[in-house]
Amino acid sequence: MERFGRNRREFLRNSLYFGATAAIFGPLTKAFADILGDRMKFGLVTYLWGQDWDIPTLIANCTKTKVLGAELRTAHAHKVESNLNADQRAEVKKRFADSPVTLVGLGTNFAFHHTDPDRLRQDIAGAKEYLKLSADVGGSGIKVKPNDLPKDVPQEKTIEQIGKSLNEIAEYGAAIGQQVRLEVHGGCSPLPIIKAIMDVADNPNATVCWNSNMTDIEGEGLEHNFNLVKHRFGDTVHVWDLDAGQYPYDELAKLFVRMDYAGWILLEARAKKQDRVAAMVEQRLIWEGHIAKAQSRSHGVNITRAADKLKVEIDGRLFTEYNYQNVPRPFFYPVIGPTGVNITRHWPMKSGKDEEQDHVHHRSLWFTHGEVNGHDFWGEGAGSGKVVQDRIISIDNGVDTAAFKTHNNWVAKNGKTICTDTRTHTFRNTPEGPMIDFEITIHASEGKVVMGDTKEGSMALRLAPTMRVEGKVGKGHILNSAGDKDGSAWGKRAKWCDYYGPLDGQTVGVAIFDHPENPKHPTWWHVRTYGLFAANPFGVHDFERKQKGLGDIVIEQGKSLTFKYRIYFHKGDTKQANVAARYAEYSADKD
Repeated sequence: MERFGRNRREFLRNSLYFGATAAIFGPLTKAFADILGDRMKFGLVTYLWGQDWDIPTLIANCTKTKVLGAELRTAHAHKVESNLNADQRAEVKKRFADSPVTLVGLGTNFAFHHTDPDRLRQDIAGAKEYLKLSADVGGSGIKVKPNDLPKDVPQEKTIEQIGKSLNEIAEYGAAIGQQVRLEVHGGCSPLPIIKAIMDVADNPNATVCWNSNMTDIEGEGLEHNFNLVKHRFGDTVHVWDLDAGQYPYDELAKLFVRMDYAGWILLEARAKKQDRVAAMVEQRLIWEGHIAKAQSRSHGVNITRAADKLKVEIDGRLFTEYNYQNVPRPFFYPVIGPTGVNITRHWPMKSGKDEEQDHVHHRSLWFTHGEVNGHDFWGEGAGSGKVVQDRIISIDNGVDTAAFKTHNNWVAKNGKTICTDTRTHTFRNTPEGPMIDFEITIHASEGKVVMGDTKEGSMALRLAPTMRVEGKVGKGHILNSAGDKDGSAWGKRAKWCDYYGPLDGQTVGVAIFDHPENPKHPTWWHVRTYGLFAANPFGVHDFERKQKGLGDIVIEQGKSLTFKYRIYFHKGDTKQANVAARYAEYSADKD
């Protein structure tokens, strides 16, 4: 029986905001308090809409609009500055404490790129003064700036200076319960630069304040840049006018929902509005609409039945289809890569541009083996057997993951069932790219099973022609965890292997991870420069030119054997996709 929504949390996620109006503008409510992204709160940076409001006016307007947090920018009419005496500080703290509005912190202009040592020390000292002020008035931290990269100073020197300065004030702030928030700003706004600064500023109390700059979408795009620094986010994020410009706030909302961000989304609006109070309400509703849409079921991972296949969608877009009826074996096709283009060869399902029509059994993405009790389940020749699915055991949909489980019979050409399997396919929507966890348990349900020593198998893909290492349009590369490259990777043992290359003008790749608990880990790789890519733990004879049969794996009658793999679809090459780090995460999971 299919199971949609196994618990209250998942049910609420899957049923959230089905009405069109609510999906666009409906405010989030306490009824959905356990949903990813529902811990975010919407507030205001007083630059510029609140710059001329004193504290009572600011609190009144925030209360009226339900924009219930405020970052007080320095040099504005509220006059919360370091020259306040103890009584004045206490009064500010009491005003906010007696209201529904949270004083999120103070927005300062202290920066740490200065080439003048005296100016640098002044700004460090000033930041410490405002950390103390924030603590006294009931705030939780201050915003500071990097802020530039002076042309006459080596970039790495300025980055180190900024990072070390952040560490100093972060240590001071931690002692008094105040967070330091580095605004992504100025000449340092490209996110790779912010990451480099934060690599130096390793004090955990030094955090990043995302600032919604257009530089966020440069280079490899919003998601890539977001992932560079998301693990260092603090309690505040800045967004500009949500109804103006080209910034992809819908995508940003999805990224914050996916990571279950629990801080303040602070509006730093700049447009001149006659009625700023009404405009604040409008901006809050727009943001809540983005969040609701990101949380809705159509933006999860969903598996649905079609006539002869299962369809897998991620965020409402097709990821892959599982073909299981009237086929030689179950297989996935198409497989839409991280840039929206099918990443596997089209043929033999249909003809594709520049594709070689060889090896008819290379059907996109599949698992099988070429010698099982002497029977061939790899090829599609006259004597080949078939893997026949006899039932779908379960389908489970969710927000970040979905899975389905099936039972299959391995039927020889003579009609005899040689063995059976159960396989679970888990689809993961991650910031790094989509992933498939493939787990198969082969059961010796019909008698002893010998998985034979042959290179023809097993966890396999056939990649798009431009990703091939060789061929008339092939410009790809192969790299494994042992450092073997391209043609040298064939027949070698490694924990993982990555195959990447150009696809419609962008570099994409596929990595297969061999789980540490798999038999004979690390596996051998039947990976060819013409686009075949397979993990094969059986083919010792072919790979190492050893005696035939050394690679056999025997499953005694009534026993079973399990293999686990993760398939990671990514942008960029092996290094850019952090394949080694993603494998380390996978290998640490031994549930």
